[in-house]
Amino acid sequence: MSSTRNRQRQKGDQGRPAQGAGSAAGVFSAVTASIAALITTLLLTLPAAAGEPYLFDSTGYLGEATLMPDWADTMRREADQAPALDACLAEETACPRHYRGLRHLLLKATALPPDRQLSLVSHYVNRRRYRDDVSIRVESPLTEAAVKYRSRWATVEEFMRRGGDCEDYATTKYYLLRRLGFRADQLRVVVTWDRGERGYHAILAVKLDEDAEVLLLESDNRIRRGGRHRYRFIYSVNEESIWDHEAASASASRIPTASQNKETTA
Repeated sequence: MSSTRNRQRQKGDQGRPAQGAGSAAGVFSAVTASIAALITTLLLTLPAAAGEPYLFDSTGYLGEATLMPDWADTMRREADQAPALDACLAEETACPRHYRGLRHLLLKATALPPDRQLSLVSHYVNRRRYRDDVSIRVESPLTEAAVKYRSRWATVEEFMRRGGDCEDYATTKYYLLRRLGFRADQLRVVVTWDRGERGYHAILAVKLDEDAEVLLLESDNRIRRGGRHRYRFIYSVNEESIWDHEAASASASRIPTASQNKETTA
């Protein structure tokens, strides 16, 4: 016991700073290290800075939705595929397998108030399988040849069959809420830059009425309100219009071009 204690004391003496200047330097070093550790802890535990609230108005209006070819193509495919879901809702025996759960959801949601419809649709869609975009080949109506797409906005049927990524979650929620009676001018699919994840992300923005706070429906069941988010808004779409938020932000900040704005804020 005593020999062990002596060895421990010797080790402690070797690690103890000398008296005088050396001791002061050691104390200063220890305090500096403690402050650095405290700052690191604060940076890791502080929540992400809140962003600006999404302005559900005409700011950044670019033009009609058909100006964006990919989105216009999604709207066309959705219109073509919608009768199959109509038939499923009218008669259960007409439902293919991938629509059976959706039929139950839509019929149940019909009798609910709008805020409950939002929550129900968002949770249901978020349960579907998340998968990144994969390259697919689609026959082009212009060339009659197979065209390879890396990314394409999904319709409700396409999403129910195979899942999708964040933009597909947002577009599916958009079309399901439209079926439940929400107007197009209450809904926008918004493409953002996520400052926390350092990547692009799509969400659905909803405004229940003129005076209501804008709600941002996420793919992880969160519904964000006001400015409690970490996004920079890039652009948004619905069936009627496109809004370029980058250009609007650049104009408000007196930055000459949207591209310069991206370089300074990314």
